[in-house]
Amino acid sequence: MKNLDKFAELERIFGTRKPIIGMVHLAPLPGSPRHDDMSMKEITDLALEDAHLLYKAGVEGAIVENFGDVMFHKHVPDETIAAMTYISTIIAQEVPRLVLGMCVLQSDAIAGMAIANTVGAKFIRVPYYTETYVVDAGLMDSIAAETLRYRKFLNADVKIFADVHIKHGYPISQRPIGQAAYDTVHRGLADSILVTGIATGAETKFDDVKEVKEAVSHTPVFVASGVDEKNLPQFKEYADGVIIGTRIKINNESEAPIDPVKLNSFMKVARTIWPK
Repeated sequence: MKNLDKFAELERIFGTRKPIIGMVHLAPLPGSPRHDDMSMKEITDLALEDAHLLYKAGVEGAIVENFGDVMFHKHVPDETIAAMTYISTIIAQEVPRLVLGMCVLQSDAIAGMAIANTVGAKFIRVPYYTETYVVDAGLMDSIAAETLRYRKFLNADVKIFADVHIKHGYPISQRPIGQAAYDTVHRGLADSILVTGIATGAETKFDDVKEVKEAVSHTPVFVASGVDEKNLPQFKEYADGVIIGTRIKINNESEAPIDPVKLNSFMKVARTIWPK
């Protein structure tokens, strides 16, 4: 796909050139350290509740993520893949018009691609896609080559949304974020670029978004952490979409349920900035 077609592809998938994507943070899954015997039905019902709230508020897409599974594996075990496939299948059935994406933490793009292709999700988020990062799990190496070849093998219509200088990670190269984004697009062949703050829920720096957008002007750029109705307007010129999570939760706690009041307040501002 040519670079100039990426915005048309974004509109094909989400029905808009400026999509808003919400996070569906899953409770700890079976086999993870904090799983407390919550049944798969209970875990799925919580995820469904958030998915329904996102859809009713007018959010175009949702990323299903195993957020509760800390400490994360670099490559997730079979039980995690099975649980995420099960939950995502039910969300896809119950909220069919909500465009689904997958993010398998720590950064298992192969598992994410397999699940997405199975359940009909349209994209995967890959936190550590290119470059080598130092993180709490050790070193995270680039997985771009394997992911691209696996997508080709599956003949999957699944886009790759890649983070650059991702939160909680420290790139060894220490080069400017714009250079990292350029290589992620031109060598890693990412379909969209995601820019975050330093931690989950932390505000994304305007200068980072501007630098990335100027480096990859023909590729969609998303603000992917710490976005709320107060800071969203500053990103209007440079962002092609946003990912919302912690700032729409009760008490701004990432593992809390979505607060419908916060969500609707955000969407009101978002629709003023980016009308459908």
